[in-house]
Amino acid sequence: METIWNIANIKRIPSTGLVIEVTYIMKFKKKEVSDRKVGMVTLEGDPSSQDFIPFDELTEEIVLGWVQSAVGTDSINKIKQDFESRLDEKIQRIENPEFIEGLPWSR
Repeated sequence: METIWNIANIKRIPSTGLVIEVTYIMKFKKKEVSDRKVGMVTLEGDPSSQDFIPFDELTEEIVLGWVQSAVGTDSINKIKQDFESRLDEKIQRIENPEFIEGLPWSR
């Protein structure tokens, strides 16, 4: 199963550029079937810290690191397992449909 992470939105404090909330999307794909999870994490930081990164210097990779750290490895693994099961069920229904519609003379 392929997992692709994207950042959908970032909420920040205008006066400091401090990022306080990130909306992320996890896209899952297996064979030709896909699904996604949209989530949000709240972040804390200190704009006076030496490690502070100004908003204009942020990259998607940096913010994804924050998101993945906030969500946590165990939760990410659980999400992936759940979505892999969902995709497996969808693939099973596609490959073994309960019903098929159509007309025999219009194939």
